[in-house]
Amino acid sequence: MAEGEPVIGLVILLTLLLAVGPWLISIIATFVYQPSKKKKLLAREAAFAATGDTLTTLKKPFGDKPIKEFSLVSANVVMSPSWVQMWIGSIITIFGGEINVFTKIVDWARREAKQRLREQVAAAGYDAVINVRFETTVMSRTRGGKDRTSGVEILAYGTAIKYQKQFTMD
Repeated sequence: MAEGEPVIGLVILLTLLLAVGPWLISIIATFVYQPSKKKKLLAREAAFAATGDTLTTLKKPFGDKPIKEFSLVSANVVMSPSWVQMWIGSIITIFGGEINVFTKIVDWARREAKQRLREQVAAAGYDAVINVRFETTVMSRTRGGKDRTSGVEILAYGTAIKYQKQFTMD
């Protein structure tokens, strides 16, 4: 066995890890990590669905209940596709049509922003959020004179309201 063989083997191993490692991490993130996060989001949404959704796009509260307090509230999330999702999306752009992997990421981000808004409002003791709106910002970086999308921010905001408690005399 020659003296340089262990060094050559180590160089080959490091080269393989650097070339394949990020892709393996991306595959694990795409097919293990992301689904587990989406499952947790679904459970959080289901917990709030049992009491009814407190978010509405109505400009005024539904009904004639007097309002005790109101406040502007917002929640945001920034998400980006994994390398595997970017690669799949790049292939689909050759043919055109809906890029389903990107649609799923934006939907996940929108649902997460809405859920964060619900949780924030519930923690502050508000009863509902009216006039809910969404803003979307594409985050990109420039490399080699080309803009590349690196993520999307979803901002959900609205007016949180707390109703006056009405007491009845029997």
